[in-house]
Amino acid sequence: MPEKRLEMTFKNQLGTTMKITVDQVRDDITEVEVQAAMQLIIDKNIFQSNSGELVAIDSARIVTTDVEEVIA
Repeated sequence: MPEKRLEMTFKNQLGTTMKITVDQVRDDITEVEVQAAMQLIIDKNIFQSNSGELVAIDSARIVTTDVEEVIA
């Protein structure tokens, strides 16, 4: 069964990027919801990278992988 994860990439104070990944993302998540969540993470200063606070949204994507168990 395919697994989906949301990868959110932010810019930090030094201009480098930091990625936050959320597993088992909803199938019906919207761009507006993702953007709002990312902005909230920035506004509330929830996470901090080694290069400082997160200051801007860089990108977001949903990654789908198909996992096949060979030996379980």
